Amino acid sequence: MNHKSNVMWKLVLLLVTLSMVATAAGCATPTPEVIEKVVTQIVKETVKETVVVEGTPQVVEKEVTKIVEKKVTTVVEKVVTAVPEPKGDVTLVVAASEQYGETFDIFNTSTTMEPHVMIYEPLVTIDYNYEFRGGLAERWETSEDGLTWTFYLQKGVKFHDGSDFNAEVVKWWLEGMQQGVNSYMFESMTEAMVVDDYTIDLTFEAPFPNLLYNLSSSFSGIMSKEAYEKYGDEYGTKYAVGTGPFMLEEWVQNDHLTLVKNPDYNWAPAWTGHKGPAQVDKILYRIIPEDATRTIELQAGNVHLLIDAPSPRELPQYQNNPDYLFLQGPDASIQFIGMKVDHPLFKDIRTRQAVGYAIDRDLIIETIYQGLGRAATTYLSAELGGDKGVAAVAPSYDLDKAKELLAEAGWVMGDDGILVAENVEGVEAGTKFEVAYWTYQQDEYKRLAEVTQNMLAEVGIKANIQLMDNATYSDALKGGETALILRRYGWDNNDIIEWFHHGKYAPYPNYLGVNDPVFDAMMDDANYDTPTWGERDAKYVEIHKYLIEKWYPWAPIRQRADVFIGRSNLKSFKPIPLKGLSATIVWTQIYVEQ
Repeated sequence: MNHKSNVMWKLVLLLVTLSMVATAAGCATPTPEVIEKVVTQIVKETVKETVVVEGTPQVVEKEVTKIVEKKVTTVVEKVVTAVPEPKGDVTLVVAASEQYGETFDIFNTSTTMEPHVMIYEPLVTIDYNYEFRGGLAERWETSEDGLTWTFYLQKGVKFHDGSDFNAEVVKWWLEGMQQGVNSYMFESMTEAMVVDDYTIDLTFEAPFPNLLYNLSSSFSGIMSKEAYEKYGDEYGTKYAVGTGPFMLEEWVQNDHLTLVKNPDYNWAPAWTGHKGPAQVDKILYRIIPEDATRTIELQAGNVHLLIDAPSPRELPQYQNNPDYLFLQGPDASIQFIGMKVDHPLFKDIRTRQAVGYAIDRDLIIETIYQGLGRAATTYLSAELGGDKGVAAVAPSYDLDKAKELLAEAGWVMGDDGILVAENVEGVEAGTKFEVAYWTYQQDEYKRLAEVTQNMLAEVGIKANIQLMDNATYSDALKGGETALILRRYGWDNNDIIEWFHHGKYAPYPNYLGVNDPVFDAMMDDANYDTPTWGERDAKYVEIHKYLIEKWYPWAPIRQRADVFIGRSNLKSFKPIPLKGLSATIVWTQIYVEQ
């Protein structure tokens, strides 16, 4: 799922294992795909040349054989792993813990769930190497100044209602997005101009390297203009019409969704190796809030796939068990301890850094998470360009260093093992270091809070845990009384740093109080004055380092593992790195072995 701090909201570590699973699925014989390709070859070629006959003035034509480089069009055969022929009447049952989002109206949703990418498709996709590839747009070009993007659209694509997908629909959709709840995604676009039925130019007021990412997002599914206008207020709940491999049949809010195969679907991106219809006839997407009930339904065979994995303590029963599919890969999600930078107890950056040095991340992963996930000291997923080399400047576990920094900040250890302010700026002498420690009420976070609470106690910080449901937690953060929190985010783009720390997002979601015009200017330059994605990555590395060295509002703990558990008869299941199940191709390839 996509979540951005409950408002916007994986390379896969086991790609080899996934390939082995797909191979073992009993696939049909691979079908060769014949393609033409222009290549440069070294060839011998007989040509006529004009030469002078040696010893005479005579000029003649003579055939000679020369070795030359020549561009030729050659036919090559590329073997694509075949997916079995659909057996018909197959329903895939998946279970989620909760319903993320209240509508399929893309203009008016701030959260998405897997059915969004089953029904809708974006202009741009992201492949297994986390590279941008074609989607409903076959290709694109950018002007030298980075201000104009030209997109060339697929032809012959139809919406579920039979209406045409074309440039006019894309123009309507982009302009609707600019007026919707996710307007930030295209706020710098000044014009969408239709060139012809399948070509559209987008013009921006400044270079916008994040465009391709935004166009690949699950928030960027293209809706049918005709259906949107026809169904009015019922669009998004009763009706949802896209170009995707599945069509909405029924939605009972907070209970289930039923989606049926689009039999006409044959325009999946070429890189996927499977352009045609989905391999299952229906998907039943069930909402089962109780962890125990979801587990029972999976074990009984009533559910094929869990969208939300069980708690870490339950995972060993599924690992190396022939009755189940167990896969993991990196999740674009970081768990962290947050400290409000203008709170008296945490105003000194040395105190915040001490919290980072006090956390034994490896021990947490070993004891709570059964070895799943990655110890994180930085603010981004390790797979993102903006994280490269940043760990060198970030605090990691060092208990002595934590105690040293707290002493430098003016804290002394009390007789009861709790720090006492002696010469702490902004804190009255004699004040104990005791603070409320907020987190989610789920069992996982209760356990993580207790373990980190004990680690903080080792350096003299008394953290009093307060558990909250998601809504209450969000409201409390908006209230501005934050001091110390345990939280997570999920987002597969560098710009999450901006979301939580740029001044324009204060007081929420910039709820930790970072207020730095230099940081804001660095962010604006990277996002709006940098022409290419690669240059943007490089700037984000410097921004990321600056945030850690200057402010350190977070003490990161762990990059979460994306864990997928299903029945062993679930085949050709290949989540996309960092995006997991939020990619259309996952749902066209998956099938259930009978």
